Amino acid sequence: MTNQSLLAQSLMSRFVPSSVRPLSSKEFWSLTRLAALQTLQGLSAEEIGLQYGVPPGIAERVPPLLDRGRSLALALEELEHRGIWVLVAGDQRYPLRLHERLGDAAPAMLYGVGDPAQLGTEGVGVVGSRDIGLQSAQVASDVAHFAASRRVPVVSGGARGVDRQAMDAAFEVGGNAIGVLAESLIRTAGESSIRRAIAAEQLCLITPYSPTAPFSVGNAMGRNKIIYALTSATVVVRSDEDAGGTWAGATEALAKHYGTVWSWLGAGAGPGNESLVKRGARPLATSDRFDDLLEHPPVHRISARYDNGAVTLF
Repeated sequence: MTNQSLLAQSLMSRFVPSSVRPLSSKEFWSLTRLAALQTLQGLSAEEIGLQYGVPPGIAERVPPLLDRGRSLALALEELEHRGIWVLVAGDQRYPLRLHERLGDAAPAMLYGVGDPAQLGTEGVGVVGSRDIGLQSAQVASDVAHFAASRRVPVVSGGARGVDRQAMDAAFEVGGNAIGVLAESLIRTAGESSIRRAIAAEQLCLITPYSPTAPFSVGNAMGRNKIIYALTSATVVVRSDEDAGGTWAGATEALAKHYGTVWSWLGAGAGPGNESLVKRGARPLATSDRFDDLLEHPPVHRISARYDNGAVTLF
């Protein structure tokens, strides 16, 4: 781990105690457009504000956050013993398309287990309701089998229902999966089936939240955009209408152009799937159109600013 990576984690990590609130990803991206992290070491909040034009609400938190380096290094050793790694913006394996597509809404730091190299390949997203029937389960499996046959990972939220169905289906045929978690990474990584998939190098789990953070609706809503941004296309297998995390994630992705959204309209579709098409999702009703998922249609990506940004810092 480079010193720059440790500085970035010192500013954002919520895994170690802090006397002030760690920077959000949005604040971090803003800061790195104003100053290179190494230039902030040893400066007071007043100096940071005067020299680099950093707003007071951020500048006053930088010195005490950077002072956490030693305690953070010890905490990172503990995580490493558990097989957990950390990627920050600018690290070689940090997926740049997150910032390209999400702008300052992109997570600037990710915790993960498994092979982070999987993040370098655009996958096929599979999302949907937790409570599903046999038909929805079959659609999730079919999409996963297609992705595996094209040697691209399935990307999901890792929750029960459509997400786990797709991941398990990919594993069954030798495919890979990326799970973007809204719950404790440490707890999830301890599940026997998850450990087997990681050991077989078929699974990478990531989360933008503390690796001990429990599930919350807010975390689930926040991670949805990451699924869409990591994929060439995301299939909504089953969604309620005007309710639920699947609906919220899909409508946000459509409204903010986070990625290409496909809505399943065949057997097993939910009451909200047709409405997603009316909002701009691409219709998908038969498996013979799965090849379209790997096309690269224009996505109105958010323009990411890299001139003095985090991507060039490290």
